[in-house]
Amino acid sequence: MEEAVELSISSIALKESLSFFVYTMAELAVLFIGISFLVGVINEYLPQEKVKQWLSGRNGKGYILGSLLGALTPFCSCSTIPFMVGLIRAKAGFGPTMAFLFTSPLVNPIIIPLFAALIGIKITVIYALTAILLSISVGYLLERFGFAQYIKTDITADSCSDCNEVSDKGTIPVNQTSCCGDSPQTELQPVLARENSSGPTIATVQGPPIPIASVTTKSSTWGRIFYDAVKLYKSMLPFIIIGVTIGAVIHGFLPADFVATVAGSDNPFAIPVSAVIGVPLYLRVSTMIPIAATLIAKGMSIGAVLALIIGGAGASLPELAMLKGLFRIPLLAAFISSVIFMAVFTGFFVNYLVL
Repeated sequence: MEEAVELSISSIALKESLSFFVYTMAELAVLFIGISFLVGVINEYLPQEKVKQWLSGRNGKGYILGSLLGALTPFCSCSTIPFMVGLIRAKAGFGPTMAFLFTSPLVNPIIIPLFAALIGIKITVIYALTAILLSISVGYLLERFGFAQYIKTDITADSCSDCNEVSDKGTIPVNQTSCCGDSPQTELQPVLARENSSGPTIATVQGPPIPIASVTTKSSTWGRIFYDAVKLYKSMLPFIIIGVTIGAVIHGFLPADFVATVAGSDNPFAIPVSAVIGVPLYLRVSTMIPIAATLIAKGMSIGAVLALIIGGAGASLPELAMLKGLFRIPLLAAFISSVIFMAVFTGFFVNYLVL
């Protein structure tokens, strides 16, 4: 009888894990490609100089704008990443970009009203301001200590829109199979020829035929942007699969009362433990709020709940798996440490003000 019950529980957990995996993979595919496409369109029509000016690492306003941009975008931690890649490719400052990355999954127009209904306006305002200020501060420190060097260079490569520019020597590349292809370029060489023995000398060009320039239409531009979005998603797919698989196993097989037991109000280490536990859970703030209400009702402190939310929403395993494809180990470690620090600080700060 007991074996039958255990088997039934295991099959339910497996079903929940598979359902979580399929739903999350589909959701991330749509969000990742969609947001990458949107960012690509913005980068296509928004001058890079404007982005560099607004989000410059040397401009104090850039950090505020980066964090406010994160607060206005209703993204989860995973769907924030393609937007962040777009900012990096648009030459935005590293510090403001990191401020955006920290803020976006923690504060947005969807989360704030839900939070206010759960824990009250006062604590919600404290939470939002603390998250934004910490995001700005951590972004500044990461920039100050040179962590920008640990971004993998393949995502910072410029687009191929400028590779047909005329060089200083006046030579024009032709016969390329693609704008950013590796095929050799042929230079046009001027030669002198006479039309006839008595006519004037005229300059002609020797070389392969020059193809007629095609007119770039809006549809072809959007097609290229969509292709780039899909290509970026494919490059990140192995990391996404690893992260979602781990998240699905935890989602299906982690006991529901485990978090409340380990991070209960009688545990002096409840807040740091909650912050660390939150990281592997892959919890978006909007989906965590109903769970948070239950945890608070079971006796978990508001500070511990906020630490759990920030840890889960700010540095989920799927996000970390994706960031592994973009960040080198020192920056990835600094990112995880920063999120845990933000979670612990916010938890203790809120408890200090409330209790």
